[in-house]
Amino acid sequence: MSLTDPPPALPAPDHTPHRGGRSHLRTAPRRPVDRGAITGVLISDWQQTGPDTFVLGAQWPRGHAFYTPIAGVWHDPLLAAESLRQASLLVGRSYDGIPRGHRWAVSELDIEVAPAGLLAHHRPSTFRLDMARVPEAAPGAGTAPGTGGVTAMAMEAELLRDDDTFVGAGRIGLRILPPTARTHPNAIRPGPPSGPPLLPRALPPPVVGRLNTRDVTLGIPAARPEQGVHVWQLRIDPTHPALPDEPTVHIPVMLLLEAARQAAQAVSTPYRVLPIEIRSTFHHPVELHSPCTITATPLPRYDATEDTAVHVTATQNGVQAFDSLIVTTPTD
Repeated sequence: MSLTDPPPALPAPDHTPHRGGRSHLRTAPRRPVDRGAITGVLISDWQQTGPDTFVLGAQWPRGHAFYTPIAGVWHDPLLAAESLRQASLLVGRSYDGIPRGHRWAVSELDIEVAPAGLLAHHRPSTFRLDMARVPEAAPGAGTAPGTGGVTAMAMEAELLRDDDTFVGAGRIGLRILPPTARTHPNAIRPGPPSGPPLLPRALPPPVVGRLNTRDVTLGIPAARPEQGVHVWQLRIDPTHPALPDEPTVHIPVMLLLEAARQAAQAVSTPYRVLPIEIRSTFHHPVELHSPCTITATPLPRYDATEDTAVHVTATQNGVQAFDSLIVTTPTD
């Protein structure tokens, strides 16, 4: 679908009564949530409950094809980030009347989760997202015609299981890009691959908490880093079925979050850790076919717990494009 194609019509969600008030009988359409495959859609219900409030349903499979359970016990916290991303796009495209050709770009994405709420069971897990929209000014961004002057907004959400068990909370910042916009922080520009894939030799999968080399997003750097400095090359196979699942010339937000999470795990090896807080900012788009350096810096512990914090950055062509603070807790 090109940027000039008309947006797909969104069918009305099914509000069949369900425990917790959400229906999980079908998924949202894949195009409004920017997924190429229907199997990647997590949102299963959506409804506006007030001028700036919304309730959405989500379902996570017991064994996601990519976001597999951590230590066989917890759902991957990045499913919470992906649910928030999909929910915000669906809300924006369903209720804000953004004109044809306008795009959405993620500028920030924060999540915080409670491990007890992430416990995976033998059946798919169903959730409720209580979301609130907060319009924001976008300095220097101008006004997008037909959007009522809104060029940026933030959405905050609380994530609960359908039995009201608290799972976590999150915030996402979005920019609305007019058709004339050429580049913008993390704007996904669809297109065919234009160069060789970035496939440096992968770190051993167990080091980054993975089982399959194809899922490793960190490659061994060409030059040996200084002692005590954690540096890798971003590694992405453009034919990977999930990262990304459609042709693009920019690195999607979820791929950058995965690289940051793998960096935090690599710093903690040989211990397996569970991310419980991720706070990320997307400064500039990351090109798919240009080398990108991932750097991780462990931070001093700030309390008496065993939780650790790691600051991860992505730098391309000498410019910091992305940075993330990841707090993890041991799984043992």
